[in-house]
Amino acid sequence: MNYVINQSTEVQERAGKSTIPVGINDNCELVSITKPTASNGKSYLCFLFKNEAGDELKHMEWDIDPARVNPKDGESQDEAVARRLNSMLIRLKHICTKFVPADQFSVQGANWDQLCDNLIAFMGTRFVGTKVRLKVVYSWNDYSSLPNFAPFIESMTINPTALRITSYDKMEKESASAQAEVNSTDESDLPF
Repeated sequence: MNYVINQSTEVQERAGKSTIPVGINDNCELVSITKPTASNGKSYLCFLFKNEAGDELKHMEWDIDPARVNPKDGESQDEAVARRLNSMLIRLKHICTKFVPADQFSVQGANWDQLCDNLIAFMGTRFVGTKVRLKVVYSWNDYSSLPNFAPFIESMTINPTALRITSYDKMEKESASAQAEVNSTDESDLPF
């Protein structure tokens, strides 16, 4: 093996894109709504938000796979799927109605791909240049994300903000809390 560092070795001197931080974030913009295809061949809806510093947050919505929905106690599988579908549709409406009046927002599709295509076509560029406030939390796997339940986005014209961080919102990574526990442990706490 040959190790060579010379003038052709490029060093990226600027940091890459960062994620919009956890918390309530002012002056964010929705910059695109797309329908990419994942490595498994399934399409998903992707909302790309940016803040004034250029930090980004991607909010993705996937088709509901009934095989991956777990019913709550006393709930049938069909009821569980309907609940998950309704939650997703509420999130989509919650986002889109910050850029389009609620009484004008109506999108449908016979299947997931049609819904995505129709939503993207309906929204067009209506969101461009509109500033919003985002509530960003950590997901179950410690990624910055929008919460699963509204409200998490509002117009910057709302003053004071109605968005709140609650006890249900994950504001610290699991790894951070584990590290804090390790740091606060002294030798007398160790089992050996």
